[in-house]
Amino acid sequence: MKSEREREHNVPNPFLNLVGLWQNYLTYWIEVNRNFYENAVKTNEQSFKAFWDPWLKAGNPERKETAKVE
Repeated sequence: MKSEREREHNVPNPFLNLVGLWQNYLTYWIEVNRNFYENAVKTNEQSFKAFWDPWLKAGNPERKETAKVE
């Protein structure tokens, strides 16, 4: 709600600009964190396949690979 002075003189509220700035900042921060975690999970899976799978296969030669067909 605007006060009578704001309606008469059309004075902008300086705090509303800052609220919009913080909303954008927090939205982008959440998006960056989400992308970071998604990439961290992918990197973890790739490193697991690169380093642990060969080591596990060497220790257990009768282990067979199962391919998932979709």
